[in-house]
Amino acid sequence: MKAKYFKKSEEEKEFYNQLKSKVYQKLEGKVISYGDFRFWFKGIFWTLVCYFSYSLLFLESIAKMEFWVLYVVFQLSGLLIGFSFGHDASHNTAFKSKKANGVLHFFSFLTVGIDPLLWGLRHIRSHHLYANVEGSDVDIDKNPFLRLSPTHPWKPKHKYQAYYAPFVYMFTLLHSVFMSDWVYLFSKEYHWMKKGISKPELFTRFGLYKVFYFSIVLVVPILFAHFSWSFIVLVYLSASAFTSLVFIIMLVGTHFFDGADYPQPEGAFLEHTWAVHQLYTSCDWNANQSWARFLSGGSNCHAAHHLFPGICHTNYSEINQLIQETTREYKLPYHHKTLFEMMVSHFRHLNKMGKI
Repeated sequence: MKAKYFKKSEEEKEFYNQLKSKVYQKLEGKVISYGDFRFWFKGIFWTLVCYFSYSLLFLESIAKMEFWVLYVVFQLSGLLIGFSFGHDASHNTAFKSKKANGVLHFFSFLTVGIDPLLWGLRHIRSHHLYANVEGSDVDIDKNPFLRLSPTHPWKPKHKYQAYYAPFVYMFTLLHSVFMSDWVYLFSKEYHWMKKGISKPELFTRFGLYKVFYFSIVLVVPILFAHFSWSFIVLVYLSASAFTSLVFIIMLVGTHFFDGADYPQPEGAFLEHTWAVHQLYTSCDWNANQSWARFLSGGSNCHAAHHLFPGICHTNYSEINQLIQETTREYKLPYHHKTLFEMMVSHFRHLNKMGKI
């Protein structure tokens, strides 16, 4: 990863200081740095849905279509456990204890398939620092199928990427499970990301996680459900594709939308301070809707999350209005759309990136 330096602007620093002052004054006296009742209610709700639907897969009377529907519910709710519990745990905002956050992070990703330790390391050490910066934000680097940034080289196939992108997105989770996780683990290119974590710990946790994951999603159903192994593998693949599409719909437009900034630094320096950089590269969707926060674990409030990653996501509803007011006061961008508008904007962006 290429480390960059953020601009030192007194006006932009003043903006963030003002915003922080307003936010902490608004949240004074509340539990904000770790999970409150709302946090635990939501996470436990999705955990119960996930494993209850999973238990029903082994009923003798279940038909094939019912098995598939229940498996999809199991996979989707498992993803939402990751959104509700895992994301906060990776930022150490679920528990006061760092070790307890690590345990929750591990188990909340069990049905997702993406190694939680490696994901957390790149999410915090790369993406949260340098969102949308080529060579520094791992999330936008080396996509063999899509041109997501103007800094990526153009190829003739990109002319059609707005049409084939949904099919790519259906296999994003499976690609992470079977490909990118292993690249992040073994490649020396990502040594910076794994710095401070011993190899025995990395490999042990990775191995345990993959054993747990494949046992839950494939081995146990094959051994104890009364369907053929080939049918269960097909269900796994199709449910993963459907879940992956939902995952992408909720997240991809939060950074890849028409109007997002993709900073190209002059030398080692970026154009804005860290806080203002987050505003130029993030988009909220339905930020003031409780149903959206319930489903996305606060990921729909992307500006709040990037500006205040140390605050538990159940507090974002009280932060959004302050961000909107303060950005207006300082004439800074605050991108906010409905989920539908964000997806339209994302495909408009794909179409734009598909042109030379």
